[in-house]
Amino acid sequence: MGRPLKIKKYSPGSGDTTTNGVGVVIDAGFNQFANLDPGTQVIPVGMTSNQFLGVVGGANALNGSSIASSQFPVVNITANVNGQQGSAYIITQKGSHKYLVAGEDSVYANNLTQGFSYQITNLGTGTNWTGLGAGINPQAGQVFTCALPIGSGTGNGQASDAGQCVLVAAASNTLVAGQMNMSFNTNGAQAFASRLTNKYIYDSSNNRYAVNFFESGETTAVVLGNVAVANTTGWFTSDATTFTTGQIITAAGAFTGNATITGYSNPTTYYVINTNGTTAFQLSATYNGANIATAAGNTRGLTFSEAVSTTVKSGADPVTWTNGTGNLTLAQVQNYTS
Repeated sequence: MGRPLKIKKYSPGSGDTTTNGVGVVIDAGFNQFANLDPGTQVIPVGMTSNQFLGVVGGANALNGSSIASSQFPVVNITANVNGQQGSAYIITQKGSHKYLVAGEDSVYANNLTQGFSYQITNLGTGTNWTGLGAGINPQAGQVFTCALPIGSGTGNGQASDAGQCVLVAAASNTLVAGQMNMSFNTNGAQAFASRLTNKYIYDSSNNRYAVNFFESGETTAVVLGNVAVANTTGWFTSDATTFTTGQIITAAGAFTGNATITGYSNPTTYYVINTNGTTAFQLSATYNGANIATAAGNTRGLTFSEAVSTTVKSGADPVTWTNGTGNLTLAQVQNYTS
């Protein structure tokens, strides 16, 4: 089937001493062209040395806390999973035309159907995921087969339909169960993919297109303005910016404000576990962990900063480059999310 689809993921707490046990990115994409062996380095015509092949497709990269971001992009598809047709995304590749996918629907634990597969999106409270079939250590992002009849689940845990689907290279208003399709553009014209690898996408006539090129960027610290503690459960407010779940927030300085932030020491790294996306965010001391304990008030003396990546996607650029088989026009998956 050619080199399989690369899936970019996040390993929460690898124990790597170089990262102090902090989660690390795995399958982060290929090296930029400038970092390839000079003896074999080939920079495609129309591209630059600081561009690199990214990841086509994607898992629920932050283990259930987020589906897509500029750091962890995914390719959206249309799929019929468990008899439910709608927007979905690829979890992993199973064969040249076969993928494990998850829907973007949300099903409460008491509505899971015995024998169907699901991906946990929210562990919630009061849900016995082990009893439902998810094993002894259930995690958000985990795929499992429901072991109990519908109505047996408890609590407010949620999951999405998940299952194995075959890629069909045609538009269809009604996919049968176990089918999926994926559209992309070829200089403005719509096509449907018959096959996808980590570098190329193929149409129904087996024409090959390069997809998913990125340019390397930098990660910079952006200082947040007017940060205040909003309540007792780790929620903060600030001037408008962009927040995503899984994002790292660093607090530093001698704390003299009237708010309470339990466990703070100078400096402390926190992780965003919930947000409205712009002006409010909830923090945890660990990745995807429980919220920190706080009390409302100002945060005088502290500086809060967020790490923001400047990596940009160049997949939409109409670049034509040459390899051993001729000119290929760079295409972009049409409903690519980043």
